[in-house]
Amino acid sequence: MANAGGAELMSSDLYTGKGYAEAHPGWHDEDAAGKAEKIAKIVRANNITCRTIVDVGCGVGGVLTALLQQDIFRDSTAVGYDIAPYAVSVAKQRARDNLSFHCGDFLQTNESYDCLLCIDVFEHIDDYMGFLRKLRGRSKYYVFHIPLDLNVLSVLRDQPLQKRKEVGHLHYFDRATALATLRDTGFEIIDSQYTRLEDFLHLHPEWRTTKTLLANAGRRIVRTVAGEDLSVRLLGGASLMVLAS
Repeated sequence: MANAGGAELMSSDLYTGKGYAEAHPGWHDEDAAGKAEKIAKIVRANNITCRTIVDVGCGVGGVLTALLQQDIFRDSTAVGYDIAPYAVSVAKQRARDNLSFHCGDFLQTNESYDCLLCIDVFEHIDDYMGFLRKLRGRSKYYVFHIPLDLNVLSVLRDQPLQKRKEVGHLHYFDRATALATLRDTGFEIIDSQYTRLEDFLHLHPEWRTTKTLLANAGRRIVRTVAGEDLSVRLLGGASLMVLAS
């Protein structure tokens, strides 16, 4: 989740140094397969063909590794970029003929691809709108995954500042502001889908607290009665997967 594509855009050396690796040695790799399934789902739903893929902020490479196992990507070639030496050193152990990883700033290359992934990245970047504008024109299609840290429950519980401290989020979004950010930086939205955090609960025993279980029960009730948009706006529990061009 905490990756980035351009060193000059970071507000600190949290990711290039030892700080983030020491706090999160797994680099959130446990969620990679689930995210890959969600990426494949939104691409498949819109009949998109992606023969070449780049993951900007690839972390330890779990998303790309799992993505190439999805049926619609089995014939694709993928490249991952990250500025974090630790993450890329782990990712390179997963390299094979159609999958490679590079430690460096993707924005300093002149490469272009069919599909560019930006999965849980730009909320970590100081000049996030400048970063997004620089990504424009580097791919035919883009897939973004954006944490939705802003909701009524999270504000009451002071969670945005917790996210800042724990995982380095510098910017906080709800669905409307996430989509507006992409439109304002030149992207055309093709589709957007929620990814529910409860779908990843089995991977995170530490999340199985009484508060979390009660919140998930409340989300299901509100979702059933009033729809998912209102549930997420009130109680959170979701990120946003966006397909754009």
